[in-house]
Amino acid sequence: MRRLLATTTFALALPGLAHAQAAGPTLLDMLSLDRLMQRVLQSGIMALRTQMDLKYGDMRVDLRTGAVTMTDIKAWPLPEWDEDGTCEVGIERITLRSGAIDEIDRLRLKVRLVGLTFPDSCLPEEPRQGLAMLGTDEITMPWMTFDLDYGVAASDMTLRLYSDIQDVAAIDMTAHAAYIWADGREDMEEPEPVIFLESATLSVENKGAWDAIRPLVPPPFTSDGAGLVVEGAIGQALIDMNRDAAGPDASEDETGLTDAQRAFVKSIASAWPAFLANPETLVLQTSMDTDTFLDFPAMEDDPRVAFDTLLPQLALAPASTARMLPAALLEQAMGDTAALSADDRRRIGTALLTGEGAPRNYGKGMDLMIPLAEEGDGGAAVVIADAFADTMPELAYRWALRAGEARAEGAAARLDRLETVLPFAEVLAIQSDLSGEVSYPGKPPASIAQMRDTALARLSGISMPRSYGHALFWANLAAAAGDPEAAGVLEELDERARLAGQDARDAWAGVEERAAEIALDFWIGADLPARYAK
Repeated sequence: MRRLLATTTFALALPGLAHAQAAGPTLLDMLSLDRLMQRVLQSGIMALRTQMDLKYGDMRVDLRTGAVTMTDIKAWPLPEWDEDGTCEVGIERITLRSGAIDEIDRLRLKVRLVGLTFPDSCLPEEPRQGLAMLGTDEITMPWMTFDLDYGVAASDMTLRLYSDIQDVAAIDMTAHAAYIWADGREDMEEPEPVIFLESATLSVENKGAWDAIRPLVPPPFTSDGAGLVVEGAIGQALIDMNRDAAGPDASEDETGLTDAQRAFVKSIASAWPAFLANPETLVLQTSMDTDTFLDFPAMEDDPRVAFDTLLPQLALAPASTARMLPAALLEQAMGDTAALSADDRRRIGTALLTGEGAPRNYGKGMDLMIPLAEEGDGGAAVVIADAFADTMPELAYRWALRAGEARAEGAAARLDRLETVLPFAEVLAIQSDLSGEVSYPGKPPASIAQMRDTALARLSGISMPRSYGHALFWANLAAAAGDPEAAGVLEELDERARLAGQDARDAWAGVEERAAEIALDFWIGADLPARYAK
C-alpha cells in the first residue's frame, strides 16, 4: 500500500518537476555546441591575458551563422615603447564570422570592429609622427572590416579591408583572384605563390587628412599646372627605377617608359588636378581585361614587368562604378521593354536580380529575364537560379534545369547543390513539370549508344533538362541491350532513391513503374532486339 501511494504521489508530481526542470538549465545545455565553443574561446582569452591585460563585457556564439560577437572590450597591450603604460585599446563591438554551418565549399573569415579607439602611445615613433602631422594624438575608427572569402571548388578568393578613420580618411582595399594557391613541386617547405589576379582596387576617401597635409606639399604640386609637374616627377622616377633594374650598361629602350607606365603617368596627370579641384576620393586600381598570372620574382626584378602585368591607373572613382546602369535606361526598362535589345534586357535584369549596378528588385528583374531564359538563354537562367537559391530553392531548381538544357556553365553543379535541400519527391515533381511524364517514343533511336547518351544527358542535366524518370527509361532500354554504362545509370538512380528515405522511395516507385511499363511495351512493339542485333 505504501509503495502504491509513493508511486501515485510521484506520478502526480512529475508534471511539476518536468516544468521546473524545463524552466531552468538542464544537462543538455552543457552539451550545446555554442556553449562548448564559447568555453574554448574563453580559455583562449585567458591564455591571451598572459601576454596583455584584457577584459570584455559579453560574448555570444552562434555556430549556425559561424559568428562570435564580443562587446565592450578593453585591452592594454603594453608595447615596449609605451613606458608610461598609457596605451589602452577600446572596441565597442567585434564580430568574427566564418562560413555558415551549411556552407561547405567556401572558407570565410570576416572580422568587423565597431568603435575602435587607441592613443598614439600604442604606435611606434615613426607612425606617431605621421599622426602628429594630421593634428591628432588619437585614432578613432567607427568601422573597420576585414573580409576573406575563399572558394574551395575554383580556388578563387576575394579579399577586402575597409577602415573608416574619423576626421582622417576612409580606406577601402579590395582584391579578386580567379585562382590562388601555392606550388610546392620544387620546394614544399617554401612553396611559390600561384595567383591569377582579376582586379585590385585601393580607394582613399578624404575626411580631413588632405586639409592637414596640403600646407606641407610644395606649391608646384598644388597650384595651376600641377598635373604637368606630377607627370614629369612620376615619369622621371619610373625611368630611374627602370635604369636601376636594367643596370648601368642598359640601352635607352631598356630604361624608357613602357606603354603601361606611360598610361599610368597620364592617368595621374589627369586625376590629380581634378582631385585638387574637388578633394574627395583617389583610387588606385588595376585595369586588366582578364585574370592575369602574377610572376612575383620577375616583377621584383623589373618594375616594367609589374606595370605591364597590373596596368595600374589613378582615378577619382573605382572602375566598378562604370557598371552602374544609367537612370534613363532603367526608366525605359520599367515601361515598354519592346525597344530594348536582348543584351540590354539581360544586362538590366542581371543588375536588378543581383543588386550590382542597380538596386535589387526581384519582380522587375524577373520580368526581364524570364522571357530570355524561356528562349534558351542559359546565362539568364543561371542568374535567376542564383538569385533564389537560398530563399526559394524550388524556384531556383526550375531555372537551373533550363540552364542545364542550354549547357550553361555550372548549371549541373547548381542542380546537385539544390537537390541537397529539396525533398526527392519535390525534385521528381519539378522535373516532371518541365519534361513531362515518360511517354511512348515516336520511333526507336538509331543505336544503343544514342539511348545511352540520352540517359546520361537526362541524368546529368547537361544539354537536356535533368529528369530521373526519363533517364531511367532510356537507361533501362540501353542496359537491356547490353550497355554497361546504362546499367550503371540504373544502379545510380536506385541508390539515390534508396538513400533519400521512405517518402522518396514511395515517390520513385510510381515513376519507376510507369517507366518500366512503357519501356517493356516499346521494347516489344518496336522489336528492339531485332533492330539492334543487326
